[in-house]
Amino acid sequence: MLELVRVRAFAIIEELEVHFAPGFNVLTGETGAGKSILVEALHLVLGGRAQADSVRTGAEEAEVQALFRPRDPGECDARLQRLGLPAAGTELVVRRTVQREGRSRAWVNGALATAAQLQAATRGLLDISGQHEHVGLLDAALHLDLLDSHAQLAELREGFSQSFAELSAAERARAQLDSDESQRAQRTDWLEFQLDELEKATPEPGEDERLAQERRVLAAAEKLRAGAEEAEAVLAEAQPAKAAKRLEEMAAIDPTLAKLAEAVRGAAAELDEAARELSRYAARAGGDPQRLEEIDERIEVLRRIARKHGGTLASALQRRDQMRAELVSLENHDEELARREAEVNRLASVARALAEKMSEKRRAAAGAFSKAVAQELSALGMARSEISVRFNPVAEGAIAEMGPRGLETAELLLSPNPGEELRPLSRIASGGELSRVLLAVKRVLAESDPVDAYLFDEVDAGIGGATAEAVGRALAAVARRRQIICITHLPQIAVFAGKHLTVEKEVVKGRTHSRVAPVDGDDRVHELARLLSGKATGVALEHARELLAAAQSTDSRKRKAV
Repeated sequence: MLELVRVRAFAIIEELEVHFAPGFNVLTGETGAGKSILVEALHLVLGGRAQADSVRTGAEEAEVQALFRPRDPGECDARLQRLGLPAAGTELVVRRTVQREGRSRAWVNGALATAAQLQAATRGLLDISGQHEHVGLLDAALHLDLLDSHAQLAELREGFSQSFAELSAAERARAQLDSDESQRAQRTDWLEFQLDELEKATPEPGEDERLAQERRVLAAAEKLRAGAEEAEAVLAEAQPAKAAKRLEEMAAIDPTLAKLAEAVRGAAAELDEAARELSRYAARAGGDPQRLEEIDERIEVLRRIARKHGGTLASALQRRDQMRAELVSLENHDEELARREAEVNRLASVARALAEKMSEKRRAAAGAFSKAVAQELSALGMARSEISVRFNPVAEGAIAEMGPRGLETAELLLSPNPGEELRPLSRIASGGELSRVLLAVKRVLAESDPVDAYLFDEVDAGIGGATAEAVGRALAAVARRRQIICITHLPQIAVFAGKHLTVEKEVVKGRTHSRVAPVDGDDRVHELARLLSGKATGVALEHARELLAAAQSTDSRKRKAV
């Protein structure tokens, strides 16, 4: 759920802090008071596009912060981990700033994030259905997602999606191999030219490192020779053999020194051998200008190869192997094409089995989904409406008659009045009808929808009276499973909220300010009366009390039933 929002220097909001409660929250206020601005601020904190003109006049930066309590902390933390962001646990804190010149920054749990990361991190925490959001229902491409959510096909869809991605990759590889003969010939010539250069150089794994070490030794030859001679002289001066002989003489008198004398004699022998080895090393150590020149030339050849094929000798050798394999593939085109076609057929068979299983479940769920939405529409004042799901084959460009989401697309059809044919939602002109269809769909999906909270921004546009009351009851019903935040002008809806907030606008010292405050008791009755008649007259106040009492009585009965 969304627990807290803080807004600073955003549009007409100088500084604002809003606390939301579980269940049904409603915001009311006069037009222009700042309700929609609060929605825009939430869009921003969910990863929406930042606009420089949202910064309040006179300020250099706008800021929005939100505190969420994920319904499934484990799933939320797993998503954050995949994004490389800190875990949320029971709280997810998001912050977004917009500077006057248009630049924006985002933080998730204190870690800097991109707008894309922010959007992914907050996915499923809050679904905003705006005043024109019902237009999204006009996009038939989304209807299959709604049905799949109702049918709980997330796991099956994920498996198919992975299988289809493998099939698509195999088909691209097959198509590339099956390109026209001239392209294959050009590719073969290019590969042969590149390989000829690499193989003439005959590079070996680790050769560059070995040559670099040999070069370091040759370049320091004089220093090494002098060091060896100096070390030999120091060993000669030490006279370990003389010390060993003296100890042997002492051991003849005191036998306890025999072991020590033997140890010194062994050390003297080893030091003598080391001195002779240093002498031999000093004799052969010396610069070889010709060999140094050869090494430099070879190192340059290897560097040139590395620059052309990945930056390192190892990557160049890997690229050589890849080009050899591709050349073999091109030279054995028919055999390789047959192999790849067989792989495409195998993957298509796997994907199709999943797609057919998905299709079967979709068609089985379509009737129940349509019936459930129709029942919800009946409660929302569209009692004689009929809704259906029409399946269509996937569009052009499908692979093995399949698309990224299976064998078919789906489209919701509606007949709002008896006797009218079922038509696509895009051919229904009434915004009020579309708003109610949207609410009906969301109520049906309340159990399966992974979204934690819904925000409705005036989706009650175009309705009133008994229909508005039905919408209020529907929102209250959804709020028993999900947090609801609703912005409305209708008292018939506002009375069903568990928490009522008012948005007010005032002018102080020539500047417009917007503020949000909770109302309860008599204050709430006065606000409902204002919504009813524009001002708190006696009749309006009495009507407001009646509406509130009826709504609370209904809610109490339903809670007891649950």
